[in-house]
Amino acid sequence: MSTDLIDDGITAQLSREWDRFRKALSQAGDIGEMNPGEWRILATRDRKGLPPAVSVATLQRLVTLEKSGQRGRAIRGGEETKDPTMRLAVQARAGELRLQDADHSEVYAVLAYQAGRRLGLSESQAVVFGDAVAYLLTGWSQAHAEARHLDRVMMEFKKGAGSPPEGGFVWSDLHSLMSRKGFKQMVEAARAIGTVGAR
Repeated sequence: MSTDLIDDGITAQLSREWDRFRKALSQAGDIGEMNPGEWRILATRDRKGLPPAVSVATLQRLVTLEKSGQRGRAIRGGEETKDPTMRLAVQARAGELRLQDADHSEVYAVLAYQAGRRLGLSESQAVVFGDAVAYLLTGWSQAHAEARHLDRVMMEFKKGAGSPPEGGFVWSDLHSLMSRKGFKQMVEAARAIGTVGAR
C-alpha cells in the first residue's frame, strides 16, 4: 500500500493494464477506476502473502517489457496467405503482444484480486480468482490459492470461451464477447467457493 514506491511510468502502465481488465470483466460488472492505494506494493517480492502483493522490481520490469516488446510478439502466421481476410486479421494483430512471462503473472494476480474484490468477492474468493486469471493469461502460476479451486474456476472460463490458444492470449482475444462471458463465469465460480454447494 506504498504508492510512494512507484513512479509515473509505472502508474501509467498499471492504468493501461487496469483498463484492459475493466473491459475484459465488463460482463461480470464494472470494476471502476484504478486505485493503487488499495494494493500491496512492496520493495521486494512476496508471492505467497495475502492479499497478493506486487514488487517494485516486477512493476519496473513490466514497463521495460512493454516498451521493448520482448515479451513475445503475436505469432504472425498467415502473412503469406492469399486469403485477404486472413491477411487483414494478421496485420491487425501484428503489433499485439502475447502474455507469457512471470512478471505479468504477478501483476495480473494482484489486478484480478483487486477486480474480484470490486465485484463483491470475499478475500479468499478473490485470491482464487486472481491466481486463476494470472495462470490462464500467462501460463505462470502464483501460490496464493489451492489448486483444486483454481482448476474449477479456470474450467469455467474454458467451458464458456475455450482453452487458451497455443502460445497464449492477446488482449483482443480477451476482449471478445465470448471471453468476457468466460470471465463472468469465472467470477460466478469463484463466488461459489466456500458455499455448501461448492464443497
